[in-house]
Formats: sequence, structure tokens, C-alpha cells
Amino acid sequence: MTDKKEKSAVKCAETIFLQFNGKEVCLDTVRTAIKENYDSVKKGNDAAKDLKIYVKPEDAKAYYVINDDYAGEVDLLLE
Repeated sequence: MTDKKEKSAVKCAETIFLQFNGKEVCLDTVRTAIKENYDSVKKGNDAAKDLKIYVKPEDAKAYYVINDDYAGEVDLLLE
């Protein structure tokens, strides 16, 4: 019976939204924008192995650190 629960838990889709000041943004969209931004800078060199994201809605930005040596930011597209 435990196996069924574990299998069904794996199939669960998750979407996390940040809501702030009457607006919201999907955090999956933020993660995708960060990866695209990083890839455009690194051009496929130095693959991302570790990603830390700091969402700061009051600045409408998400700041990030990849592999503990590259920092950047992306705009939050608040809807």
C-alpha cells in the first residue's frame, strides 16, 4: 500500500506562486528566466550545478547565485 502512495505522490504536479501587493508571479517562470539568463551569459560553458534564488518582490526582481561564483538578477513579470 505504501508503494501506491509513493507512486501517486511522484505524479503530482506542483506550481508555486508568489503573491505580493495584489500581483502574482509563478516561481517556475522565474526559475526558467534565470536559467535562460545564465545560459545567455555563459553560452553553455560552466553548467549550473547549484542554484540559489532570492525573490525580492518589493524590487520586482529575483536575484540568483549559481555555482557559488556567478550572481545575476532577472525582473519579476508580476501579473
